[in-house]
Amino acid sequence: MRRALLLVLAVATGCSHPLDEPALPDAEEAPGPPAGASSTPPAAGAAEVDPRLAPLIAAAFRDYKPWGRVDDELRWAPWLCRLPLPGRARMSAAEGGGHARKLYSVFAKHRDRYPFAQGPEPVPQPVGQVLVKESYHPELVEKGAAPEIPGSGAPPPDDAQGVPDHFDPYLRDGDRVYRASRLAGAYVVLKVAPDTPGTDAGWVYGTVTPEGEVTSAGRVASCMGCHESARHERVFGIAPAAAP
Repeated sequence: MRRALLLVLAVATGCSHPLDEPALPDAEEAPGPPAGASSTPPAAGAAEVDPRLAPLIAAAFRDYKPWGRVDDELRWAPWLCRLPLPGRARMSAAEGGGHARKLYSVFAKHRDRYPFAQGPEPVPQPVGQVLVKESYHPELVEKGAAPEIPGSGAPPPDDAQGVPDHFDPYLRDGDRVYRASRLAGAYVVLKVAPDTPGTDAGWVYGTVTPEGEVTSAGRVASCMGCHESARHERVFGIAPAAAP
């Protein structure tokens, strides 16, 4: 497809794209899923759940919401000559595996160290970095419906834990609009000390169901095969949101 604690990426068995895969430049150019497309939550074989590392994946899924989405521009004080853009739903470019035909959004424990894909230089990731990628089932929005997008004048919604969420869940593909609907699962990548046994040079990967069950953790081969080629250690980064 398409990182103390580690960076969290999880991938389902057969994953062929990275967890935090680069998004297409514009939502309008992103390949939209067919209406009513079905998808399954992340899963992996029991052999890919390292019991020593699974608690790290579970803790990341429990704690990630307050970290914030990597592309959310909301800050304590204005710093742009426009309203800050919310985090936005992005379309996975994966054609197979657990990321295929999903909308997603990425959270990072150390947001200031998260790299955007177009940066000129590789960005080293600190030990303790954790990434969680929320994956959603896409829902086709009926024509004529006027979705109310958080950040466009409406108060941002709160999640179940009361954490304010500045997020635009809609993505346009031609004349179709999709909404990030129910959670399909989460992919986690985190970074520990490089010499930690059972890790990918210090990187740990994992997948979690919407209910919080860890379905893979550790050296998940299908994840490693993609992330070894990432520019920012094992992190690909995403393209920054374009201003309207």
